[in-house]
Formats: sequence, structure tokens, C-alpha cells
Amino acid sequence: MRYLAISALFPVLISCFGPDERVLPYPGEITTISDSLQTYQSWFDLETGAVTSVNPAEEWELAFESDPEGWRILVNSGAGWFISNTGFHDFPANVQMPSRLEGLYDPQQLWPDSTATGNWRAHTNTYLLARYDNGSFSAHKQIRFLGYSDSSYIFVFIEQEVTDTVFIIKDKDSNFSYYSFTAKSQVYPEPPKNQYDLLFTSYYELATLFGQTIPYKVGGVLLNSRNTEAAVDSIHRYEEITISSIPLLYLRGQRDIPGYNWKNVVVDISGGGSASYSVRINYNYVIRTAQGNYFKLRFLSYMLDGRSGYPRFEFAALQ
Repeated sequence: MRYLAISALFPVLISCFGPDERVLPYPGEITTISDSLQTYQSWFDLETGAVTSVNPAEEWELAFESDPEGWRILVNSGAGWFISNTGFHDFPANVQMPSRLEGLYDPQQLWPDSTATGNWRAHTNTYLLARYDNGSFSAHKQIRFLGYSDSSYIFVFIEQEVTDTVFIIKDKDSNFSYYSFTAKSQVYPEPPKNQYDLLFTSYYELATLFGQTIPYKVGGVLLNSRNTEAAVDSIHRYEEITISSIPLLYLRGQRDIPGYNWKNVVVDISGGGSASYSVRINYNYVIRTAQGNYFKLRFLSYMLDGRSGYPRFEFAALQ
């Protein structure tokens, strides 16, 4: 699914897909994510077959790697936040965000490399964090990341001439530790890292549509970054995939598997931004969880009561 953050970046696209594709009957366990990916994050555990946590997508802006040796920092592009290295050592006056979006968000398929903040440890540069909406940036905050240890981070920021220093305590139970500039405090949207395998969320990604490749806001599924691997099989039917299929697949920890490519979308801007979705029912995913269990999964729908953003999928343990 690709849905629009409306701006001058987006071309006029004409809808040509029919209703969301469905397959009947549905053998196996069927689950629907009941909170829209467009406004919420849902953390799903395959072992228990349940959503273990739900939080508003806007609950946080920055996420800090929680591992004792961790130092990477992520930005919440799904909530419209982007970050830029200004190249200045001090808090510069009248600094502006770049006109492009490339490089200002985290490419999920490249984790743990190529984050928007990059290797901030190698310099003392100021970053500019801002929210993107309708083609422009607002809510600017200048940030300098000062350091980290096996248990914490420290950074200083200035917003509307107010300066504050923030200490982030590494949440050892979760993969990341989160900060909200709205709440002016550390927040805890992520459940314990051993209690989920998949994150249903939105994020920006470089995507190609009608021959034009630009950053789009997409709704997709990310892997738990802790010892979780997956592979896609578009050759065999879902019913044919068994535990004996595992040696034939290339499982890897790429964070955006399944990602968003299990569906097609065409947006009709001239018709008010309406979208038609077609689920790629031949895309099957095999997932090895951090607990060493294997599951197969396929998506069946992206609609709930006529609204998009609600994945429906079938999954089963491979034993």
C-alpha cells in the first residue's frame, strides 16, 4: 500500500484496479489488524497469534537502539518526521530543511546501516528535526547528540528558543528506547522484544510508480530486528509450503520483509485521492522467529468495512 502525504511531489495517477482481491475459503488461522496502519503501530506475536501492543503512530519522534553496545538512532517517518545533518557544530540561525526527502528518513531494508542520522558519533554536528506535511516542514527542532553508554544516551535540543538536555535510559527489554518531544519525556510503545515478531506500521520508502521513483509514505510490515528472519516465496502455493521447504529458501534479517510489496495500489488524485488495492496472493512469507519457530504467512486483504489500512492475513506454524 502506498498512501499519500499530499504534496507537489506526487503525480496524477488514474485508478485502474478493481476491488481488493480475496481468496476463499481461508484454511488456517485468519487475523485482521483492527487498528489502521495509517495512524497506529501494531506489534504482533506469531507464537500467541495476538497483537501484544498498539500505540498511536505519533507517540514518538526518535528511537534509540537499546542494546548495551547500541548507538543508532531512528526517526519516525511514518508520523511525518524527518531529520537532517546540518553540517554545523553549533546551533545555527535560520537553518532550513533540504528540499528533497531522500536521505532524511531511515531505509528500512538497510537496517542497521544507512540511517538518516548516520554515524553521529564521528562528529559534533547539529541535526534539524522537522515534520513534513502538505509539501512543507514545520515544528523544527535543532538537536546535538552528545554521547551514549551501555545504559543511556544524552542529547540537547533547542525549540523556539527553549533549550533542554535529555537523558534516555536504554530500555533493555525492548529493541529501542523512544522519545516524544510532544510529551517531553521517554515513552514506551514497543512491547518486550520477546513478545512480538512483526510490526504493522507506516514509514517512508523510495518507491517506483508509473516509472517515477520518489519517496512515498507506505503501510507495511517490519520484522522484529532481534534474531528474526524471513523469506518470500512467490513460486509455490501457500498450501504447498511445509517445514521441508525451509532449506530451499533464503531467510534473512532484512527488516522490511514482508514490507509493503504484497499489494498494489493506484491513487486517483483527480478523484480526491481514492485508492484501489490489489493483494498479491501469490506472495507467501516464511518467518523464523527469535524463538527458533517457523511460520508461513500470506496476506488476503487490506480492507475492513470499506476502509484501507487493515491487513488481513493467514498464517500457520511449520512443524
